Amino acid sequence: MRNLTRLSMTLLAVAICAPLANGDSPEQRHVLRMEGAGTNPLRPPVVTAVSLSADGKRLVAGGDDHRLRVWDAETGEPIRTLEGHADWVRSARFAKDADRLVSVAADHTVCLWSLAGEENMLSRRLAGGALQAVAWRPDGLAIATAGFGDNLREFDLADDQADPTERACSCEDTRALAYSPDGRWLAAAGRNGVVRVWDRVASGPPRDLPSDGRRVRALVFSPDGETLAAGGDGPTLRFWRFDQATGAFGGATGAPEELLIRPGKVHALAFLDDNLLSVGGAMNDIRVWDTDTRSARAVLKGHTGTVAALSASADGRRLVSGSFDTTVRVWDLDPNALPAAATASRPAPTKR
Repeated sequence: MRNLTRLSMTLLAVAICAPLANGDSPEQRHVLRMEGAGTNPLRPPVVTAVSLSADGKRLVAGGDDHRLRVWDAETGEPIRTLEGHADWVRSARFAKDADRLVSVAADHTVCLWSLAGEENMLSRRLAGGALQAVAWRPDGLAIATAGFGDNLREFDLADDQADPTERACSCEDTRALAYSPDGRWLAAAGRNGVVRVWDRVASGPPRDLPSDGRRVRALVFSPDGETLAAGGDGPTLRFWRFDQATGAFGGATGAPEELLIRPGKVHALAFLDDNLLSVGGAMNDIRVWDTDTRSARAVLKGHTGTVAALSASADGRRLVSGSFDTTVRVWDLDPNALPAAATASRPAPTKR
């Protein structure tokens, strides 16, 4: 489980177009090229899961070779490789303490890993289909998983022998999960486009937010908990503003604000601060949008395939992206001084 994976790491020069005045520009710190291993050493894996620790110092990536690779995000040096899944790793998330991470895969398993030791702390195979999404409750005491099955499951980590709490989800092939920063709200979405939200404090049925009928692939709450963003197969991002006084998403009607962004599917979302949202998808780049002004603040280029996963540090100054092009890229940003556009030099194509 501790086999270190060799990788080639390239530090790219960055060409900046129309930077904002009096600010630092985004820099692409590392390009980490995944290399084949196991039964298919000549084929590098596509990347569909990335997570950056809250302090921005560690990153983890996983994909279709069933492995998780952990790196030092500062130096690009590999730390360890985690083996335990038997199929495509779809999602992975660090806990706030950076010593634990959780992953789910198409093999129906959820694995909880301890980076402070050698052990896979919890590995459980679940009935009901392949798993697609996982999220940490902000207090670090529970995780939620979802996928092709009909139910979302929450695991109490204080008792790994206890049965998980199950919540019926009508999302049909759930691809996205998100907890609000205070842990009160849990949102899920999938194929039918409905965003279902549970209030974990007050009793009552879940709320179904209005849908455009298109698959949702990514959900995320803003750090202040006042915005829930969703993206997927449609050309728009949808935002629900949360009213702390009334407990309502999107006002009395639940209607979202919409932002037309571009053609192509959205696969990944990550907030850099309370307003700036990074968006990755089928256009092979990352775009940063201001959700207040609805303006584009930056375009980060360099990937040559779909950007399938994004993760930001707690301060928003570091962003990690994973792609079908078999690379993981580490971006250093200043959310307060983003340029109008940033373009990174393109690496040589990865042979498949």
